[in-house]
Amino acid sequence: MTENMNDQLDASATFSIELTCPIGLENVLENELHELGLTNTRLGEAQVKLTCDLRGIYLACLWSRVATRVMLPLTHFNMDSADDLYQGVKSIEWSDHLSVHSTIAIDCHGTNKEIRNTQFGALKTKDAIADYFVEKSGQRPNVEKQQPDVRIAVRVKREKVTVSLDLSGDSLHKRGYRQQGGMAPLKENLAAGMLLRAGWSKNSQFSQLVDPMCGSGTFLVEAALISLNIAPGLRRQYWGFKGWKQHDHRLWQQLQDFAKNERVSVDDLTVTFQGTDREQKAIAAARENIKRAGLTGIVEVSLSAFQEHDFSWQGSTPLVIVNPPYGERLGDEMALISLYSQLGYWVTENALGGVCALLTSNDQLARQVPIRPEKHTRILNGGLECRFYLFPVVEGSIKRGDRQQAVMSQGAQMFANRLQKNVKKFKKWLAADKVSCYRVYDADMPEYAVAIDMYDDWAHVQEYQAPKSVDEEKARVRLMEIVTAIPSALNIPETNVVVKHRQRQSGKQQYEKVATSQHEMIVQEHGCDFIVNLKDYLDTGLFLDHRPVRKYIQDNANGVRFLNLFCYTASASVHAGQGGARSTLSVDMSNTYVDWARRNIELNEFSDRDHGVVRADCFEWLRKSTNEFDFIFMDPPTFSNSKKMSNVLDIQRDHVELIDLAMARLSDGGQLVFSNNYRRFVLDSELSERYVVKDITAQTLDPDFQRNNRIHQCWVLQKRG
Repeated sequence: MTENMNDQLDASATFSIELTCPIGLENVLENELHELGLTNTRLGEAQVKLTCDLRGIYLACLWSRVATRVMLPLTHFNMDSADDLYQGVKSIEWSDHLSVHSTIAIDCHGTNKEIRNTQFGALKTKDAIADYFVEKSGQRPNVEKQQPDVRIAVRVKREKVTVSLDLSGDSLHKRGYRQQGGMAPLKENLAAGMLLRAGWSKNSQFSQLVDPMCGSGTFLVEAALISLNIAPGLRRQYWGFKGWKQHDHRLWQQLQDFAKNERVSVDDLTVTFQGTDREQKAIAAARENIKRAGLTGIVEVSLSAFQEHDFSWQGSTPLVIVNPPYGERLGDEMALISLYSQLGYWVTENALGGVCALLTSNDQLARQVPIRPEKHTRILNGGLECRFYLFPVVEGSIKRGDRQQAVMSQGAQMFANRLQKNVKKFKKWLAADKVSCYRVYDADMPEYAVAIDMYDDWAHVQEYQAPKSVDEEKARVRLMEIVTAIPSALNIPETNVVVKHRQRQSGKQQYEKVATSQHEMIVQEHGCDFIVNLKDYLDTGLFLDHRPVRKYIQDNANGVRFLNLFCYTASASVHAGQGGARSTLSVDMSNTYVDWARRNIELNEFSDRDHGVVRADCFEWLRKSTNEFDFIFMDPPTFSNSKKMSNVLDIQRDHVELIDLAMARLSDGGQLVFSNNYRRFVLDSELSERYVVKDITAQTLDPDFQRNNRIHQCWVLQKRG
């Protein structure tokens, strides 16, 4: 049944309109309307319904900082077929709202079993309006998609249809000053709504506004517009009501003129606006937006990290408002723990007596701010569910005490205790063997399934792939607790924590970069220097579990001709050289690792004449080689299907052939050290019939890997006399 509203429009001077807004800001919008004297309101989801006269419509359009659109519903009806949509639209007295010479645009939102796509819904609506006018005058209005005289909105929700005029014509967040944004600019009405939620107003109790990560400056500009009492709609040139038949041009012009006279003089401003950002493009965009908004000299932005900038703090009640990165990708998220913590402590040190307002989609990151939030509001930002936090920067809310423990959850504290226990257990061994790179934790507690390796004062965290039965959000929270606990437990800077997600790799995945930071450092082991890269690849360039194997090679390498197959970064070759090897030859098929191997050998000042590196498939190289070696080491991958190999490598299937090929290159009295990390690997018994085989796995596990005694398996093979 159709409920036509045209009679109401003709019979009285009041209209029932709907103002849409970002989810979470409905109350803010309602309060804003009440301050405009528009009090006949009713809250809905992402909207406020308002009954008002024409003046009220204009006031809402001109002055609302929070609304997205102003809609005038014309009719509601049920729809069981596409023809119902056509008839429902056609039944509206369109001549009350537009002429046949008006241009129109149709926006259709929502679908159901009858209206399968929005284009079809818009087309049926256009046909109905066109046929209405053809029957009236024999003519039809033209379609203009960009800036039509009248914009018509059709909302389909299950069997319900609402047809409205979009009196705003375009989203109200488009104030006219922003021509460009930063990496992830906030919409203007969302920024204004959060400012109002935080208590900012034209008669604000705050002494200044500070945005330490200002991006394109939206918070700063919107706050200044509020303080100067500049109507946000003054700069807009296009309005949906201008082509509406009931538009009163004189009344609209009077309200615009009045709004222009309401502006507060800059000389009367008692607040300041300051922002910083580290991105040059963001600051350039912010300065352009400030200029277009007419706020040059009022809003100040600087290219600087907030920690390094000398803010001119004034008064006792600053509002610090910030939209920091959220870390939607895992690696980004981990890097942000330090940023949120630094931001929180910076606020407590500089903005005491004020308020910190923060928007984030990650409540675990919000926990890094060492202040108890007063409240938080659920807000959708670009479809992403976020929380808008208000932190009162006052004694009693600030978490004092140990800087790290202040922001730790119970789970993070428990994990920190385990790390400290492990460090204490390894302390004597680390000092005695002069070990600086070691595994401090390896899934000791099943619910915290990570491995943590120390490289001097850097922590390299690898998260094991969780089974599908583990709740993804719970795993994410636990990983956040782990990274939160590491700095204080291991006494390292917050920025020295690198996190990666570990899963089975094969083929070229083993060699592909996971980042491009070029984060290299040099570490020492038993008198050898090695280049490690903690960020750019899944592996770092040094397998810590093979530390005792490398020491065994070093202790038994004097005077030998050493061959390193599947050499990776040639760390074993460096140890052989350090142990006095006559020569070393390192073979690997990866360009990345061959180059890395050469740099490791050069770093330790071994000549490339005696210590060579070859890029080749180890199988093919062994089949063609005629050289003889006294000591051979190989640690092949479990599986590889790299295009550089002639065949797929499966170590369980192929190890007998591989070992036979290597033993053919071994001198009498020489030894082959064979290792791999396939946990279900079984050495073929036929090898023991041809060679002397000794399992040395137990001797190749230092204290940091003894808990995980299947990290690798290792054998020494020699020819029978």
